[in-house]
Amino acid sequence: MEGEIQGINELGANTAHGAAKPRVKGVEDLVYGSLSGMMGKFVEYPFDTVKVRLQTSETKVFSGTFDCLAQTWRNEGFRGFYRGLTSPLVGAMAENAIAFYAYNRLQNVIRSATGTSAEAELSLPQLFVSGGLSGALCAFVISPVELVKCKLQVENVQGYGSSPSSAAEGAKAANKVRFTGPLSVVSHLVRTQGVAGIYKGITPTLARESLGVGFWFGTYELVCRQLLLLDKRTQTKDVVGAPKMSKSDLGAGSIVLAGGCAGVAYNITSYPIDVVKSFIQTADVRQSATHSGRPSILATIRDVHARGGIRAFYRGLGITLVRAFPANAAMFMTYEYLCRMSVGLRKT
Repeated sequence: MEGEIQGINELGANTAHGAAKPRVKGVEDLVYGSLSGMMGKFVEYPFDTVKVRLQTSETKVFSGTFDCLAQTWRNEGFRGFYRGLTSPLVGAMAENAIAFYAYNRLQNVIRSATGTSAEAELSLPQLFVSGGLSGALCAFVISPVELVKCKLQVENVQGYGSSPSSAAEGAKAANKVRFTGPLSVVSHLVRTQGVAGIYKGITPTLARESLGVGFWFGTYELVCRQLLLLDKRTQTKDVVGAPKMSKSDLGAGSIVLAGGCAGVAYNITSYPIDVVKSFIQTADVRQSATHSGRPSILATIRDVHARGGIRAFYRGLGITLVRAFPANAAMFMTYEYLCRMSVGLRKT
């Protein structure tokens, strides 16, 4: 396909001698994106469990991040941090496959609409739009997955407490759970709420993914471009016969830095929306939920604000940023180097 990977890898840029480099195909985008999603999910999931529990629990349950870590370990052990992993692991693979595939295809749409050549770089706002639209598509895949994940992560912490005397009650609550796994959650939702029940929280998920993924790809591109400008080899770009530098020339350290910054940008920009989403999706398994049925977004925002003002919308952000950097660095590293390996094999 002509001009498929312009934004994320620029592997299709022409060399100085006019010979087109091999391009990453659409099916490879899907495969490499899914593998990168799997890698990132394994890295981030324990942190995500702590994040969701901090977001949705009363302040009397956990006094902070370290208390949540300690209580989860004491009551559930190592497995508690990976509770409900199956569903989000599959979801992360599907989400990243769609994100990378759609991101690169949408750039072609923008090129056609603006008359931009396949060799020219798109502007950062154009790349942000491509990322935002790809995130909107991902939302419809990830929303049911996150609904299942959040319920499994939260339902067994209602008996926890920050005082040592509540340890026995917390352990008992951990063993008395309603759901036995992802399929149990889906079956309960369909039985009690119909098929529409599995898309509970789709509106905030759509908003979070559109904004967050736009910043995710946009920040990655921005950092990569700045690193290329700092690379002394780029000073030869105007020399006749010198190869043009692109992201495929960046080393592992640069990819790690750009990917990690992308993950941090995603979470900082979309975190308050994520808190609202988690509240809506766990309303029926939290003892503190004050609205039955499907709580509205405005009612949920009021509930969150009542727990601690603006700070309540950022509860758990610290642990989220800690996991965001390594997890997203791993994702972009996996994707970039799989693409480079594929291109290298076709050139031999």
